[in-house]
Amino acid sequence: MFISTKVQPDLDGRILDKVIVEWFGTSLENTPDSLTLFDDGTNGDILSNDDYYTLKVRNDSLNFKNTLGDDSGSVHINVLAMYIGETANEQSSFRIGNIIPRIINVQADTLITRPIGATLSLHIVSATVFDADGLDNIRWVGFTSYHIKGDSMMNDGNYIYLYDDGSSNVIYLPDITSGDEVSGDGTYSFKIPVFGSGNTDPNYQTKTGTFRWDFIAQDKNENIV
Repeated sequence: MFISTKVQPDLDGRILDKVIVEWFGTSLENTPDSLTLFDDGTNGDILSNDDYYTLKVRNDSLNFKNTLGDDSGSVHINVLAMYIGETANEQSSFRIGNIIPRIINVQADTLITRPIGATLSLHIVSATVFDADGLDNIRWVGFTSYHIKGDSMMNDGNYIYLYDDGSSNVIYLPDITSGDEVSGDGTYSFKIPVFGSGNTDPNYQTKTGTFRWDFIAQDKNENIV
């Protein structure tokens, strides 16, 4: 977390002693943390004695109580410029925004057996994501599949996209859907087709071996994880 403010070095002839930020986090009902800002080129301050007072601190409970978790909305601070004999006070609130999405959980079979004959089996893959700016800020979720022994990417190296559509759309004809259970709940799903060993058409054959799946989520601000 980075906090910086410009402060006048004196007020009505009174010399500035120190600058403190009362940090309330996401609620003014919280008991504020008292954080000292610096103008000496340390603790995140870039230039000393330029009247910009700064603090760069890790967002964890070792540094202050009102940490930020999976939050959105506004945070609240109170800047106290403490002059000798007088204190100047300024309150401020600002919105948390444009935070990268997070992949919370992935569900997929770790071992898939290829069926025998000219058949097809479907195996659901799901990824649950979170975005502090709201689930409607998610642009897409998908993954890549890398065949380790063959040193090659499946699906021509393209993303395999997951869907949060409640299985309302047909992905494969005649009636195969994504397998997603609930639309708009942040869990994206897709049914992976595994073709049986008896299929002779190259378009309907599934390689055997060990694969590495890398999951990706991107929001509408083009943040990616």
